Amino acid sequence: MSTMPPSGQPTSEQLRRQDLMQQIGIALLDVAPDNWRRIDLLARMTSTVQDLALTVYLADTTTPEVVPPRGIGVALAELRQLMYEPGRGTWFSARCTIDPPGKFNISYNTDHDPNWNPPLLAEPWVRDLQAYPRDDEHTPDWLRAKLTDARREEQN
Repeated sequence: MSTMPPSGQPTSEQLRRQDLMQQIGIALLDVAPDNWRRIDLLARMTSTVQDLALTVYLADTTTPEVVPPRGIGVALAELRQLMYEPGRGTWFSARCTIDPPGKFNISYNTDHDPNWNPPLLAEPWVRDLQAYPRDDEHTPDWLRAKLTDARREEQN
């Protein structure tokens, strides 16, 4: 992650991240029905695979099917890339929520298994680690196990 320059002005990277988060929020609001009470997007990503699960809660507590907005995966992938920290990696999943009147929150999972359903094969994890290298001390045990599985698959 970048830090504030001495001038106190945000960096171009920080401005781009803010812009992407705003784009994501606007896109989610655009696809939500008028009577929404909460918008909840769970994004699981590697460098080659992504899974987006969007749930919109209505005032009557129902959750109609709402398709994630076009292009949101691209924005999230760019955000993920911008958030890469050398040696520490980037996030595996992110949760975006919006509550009325438009309170946007995003949280990032940088350590825990994002629990894909169905589980990913080992190859996407290998490619992700190549794209976003992590030092050994920043590689979670569950990811180490996936990488071990990948080595076994290569040997067979």
